[in-house]
Amino acid sequence: KKMTIHHMNCTIRNISRHIHYRQHHPPLSTTLYQQQPTSFFSTTTSLSLSSSNKKTALVLGVANNRSLAWSCALSLLSKNYHVVVTYQNDRFASRVQDLITHYNNNHTTPEEKKGKAYCYECDISSDASVQNLCQSLPSLLSGGGNENKKSKFKLNALVHSVAHAPTSAMKGSFLDTTLDDYVSTHDVSSYSLLRVARYALPYLSAQYHHTTERSTASSSITALTYLGSTKVVPNYNIMGSAKSSLENIAHTLAYELGSSPHSVRVNCVSAGPISTMASRGIVNLGDMKKDVEERSMLRRNITGEEVGNVVAFLAGEESGGVTGQTIFVDGGYGVMGGPSSVC
Repeated sequence: KKMTIHHMNCTIRNISRHIHYRQHHPPLSTTLYQQQPTSFFSTTTSLSLSSSNKKTALVLGVANNRSLAWSCALSLLSKNYHVVVTYQNDRFASRVQDLITHYNNNHTTPEEKKGKAYCYECDISSDASVQNLCQSLPSLLSGGGNENKKSKFKLNALVHSVAHAPTSAMKGSFLDTTLDDYVSTHDVSSYSLLRVARYALPYLSAQYHHTTERSTASSSITALTYLGSTKVVPNYNIMGSAKSSLENIAHTLAYELGSSPHSVRVNCVSAGPISTMASRGIVNLGDMKKDVEERSMLRRNITGEEVGNVVAFLAGEESGGVTGQTIFVDGGYGVMGGPSSVC
């Protein structure tokens, strides 16, 4: 009886110590979450994705639920990717946080087996901000703390869906474009692809994937573009040259990164006109969409979901032999050369 009472007392003391310890030492995953910048949001206290074999993706440029970047993220999430989306600054923080919270609360049940979504602030025009984002990815998507897991971290897909031009550059005559507007538009809309690829490359490259099979080692970069890169679109102005520059950067990166040791595929997706926050700056967007309805082969406008599905396809192993391409998701509008019907 004395021994039994002794063991009971020891057990009670151990439980009390454990409770006291937990009150003053939260689990590692919770500590990691609290130490992240206030701009990072998640609906769970643990950021560990190591409990599953899901792939990872980084999607740049979410502003709200109508963003093409969000459509891309949803398609990747449905394909079992864990996805980090970025937003520009505090102006978009709460809006994007709500998207993440709503998605994770409604689509991450064990039965659905979908990936989880996270968000992080990133100013794509700042080297320091992009570097901070990319350096944080192993901790964010590997559970933190475990250096072995961090060293094996891989980024399977990167999606660039960022574009911006000053209002002054999108209205009026293209001839009046100032040097400052030209530089800022190209910095955000095209050069930023080089910037983020440079810092994300260590996690995209095949040498970090711990496999000798090219099909499973090949990561992807996909950039969103538009027909105005190669054709004259009235009022698209400086953004046309920026998209042309973006496509050239993507194709050249495809050449440089395609072979060992990187084996990274790089493609563009040219989407038809869609009503998003970014497209508000185009003066005649309504006319552009109407023309697509009248002249495209499908006689309708395309949806963000259709664009996202193609991006998810290019990210996956099914497109392992596709690189250096610009894939059009515009209902066939881009190849039409005459009237929509023949009398």
